[in-house]
Amino acid sequence: MSLVPWELFRALRRRDDLFDELFREFVRRPTVSADRLTVRGEARPGRSSTSGCTARWLLALFVVLGSTSLMGAARADETPAASDIEDGASNDYDPWQHFNEKMFFFNHDVFDRHLLKPIAKGWNKALPDVGKRGLDRAFDNLGMPRRLVNNLLQGRFRGAGREVARFGVNTTIGVVGFLDVAKAQLHIDSSDADTGQTLGVYGWGPGPYLVLPSLQPLTVRDGIGYGVDGLLDPVGYVTPFLATTGMSVVKQVNKRSLNLELFQDVEDSALDLYSAVRNGYLQRRHGSIEQAVEARHTEWHPPPVKETAAR
Repeated sequence: MSLVPWELFRALRRRDDLFDELFREFVRRPTVSADRLTVRGEARPGRSSTSGCTARWLLALFVVLGSTSLMGAARADETPAASDIEDGASNDYDPWQHFNEKMFFFNHDVFDRHLLKPIAKGWNKALPDVGKRGLDRAFDNLGMPRRLVNNLLQGRFRGAGREVARFGVNTTIGVVGFLDVAKAQLHIDSSDADTGQTLGVYGWGPGPYLVLPSLQPLTVRDGIGYGVDGLLDPVGYVTPFLATTGMSVVKQVNKRSLNLELFQDVEDSALDLYSAVRNGYLQRRHGSIEQAVEARHTEWHPPPVKETAAR
């Protein structure tokens, strides 16, 4: 079943001014980064870095859950079947399109065009390609706890073992992850497990497509998972808030610089950029969950080994 009653969608369509009110309220809140939630500001003296980590994921979680706060007031007389949501990667499941298009305009035409992209271009010139890719691998190495926990939650114990092995090899021999020795020499690939994927594996529907300022595309399910993933990041617990903020900014700028040509090609070729980004995201997430389900099934029910005659 859907996470949000279908009646609520109709109410939201009739209340376009509700989205404008949510936007005005949201822009008065601290700004967040695209790849990992980051609240700008100075840490208060005497506060631990744990509060900063909590604030980063709590803001995203609050906005996502706030969008479904009318559930109790709406009737659940008619709800779309889960198959209607998941079937064919749900290319058009976007009941909040009016709000999402405003957020997409801000992210693309304001935040990216006038801030993130110019900085990424400068970063691209200052740092050689090998340095940018090494930094990207190091940040990916730090995401091991999230992938480990979600592999375990999905029952993919071999995947969890691979994550531990990759982290051990790349952190030591690979110089804290700048070199992916585990993949290059041992052929141990990383997984893309996260909490949103785990919820999908256990049958949670994606919910409506959702675009928020300065964040990557989401669904309601993935937005909740995004907040939980913030808790699984150990860096926020052991480093000062400002240091964590700086790392998040560097990670986002570095990733954007690695995709300058790719993003430009998409912008030049897409007739409807909003729809292209939405459909691409929903299809990718649908495929990721299907692969996770298949990997778990293969691990728990391995195909029988055919015995061949030695003679």
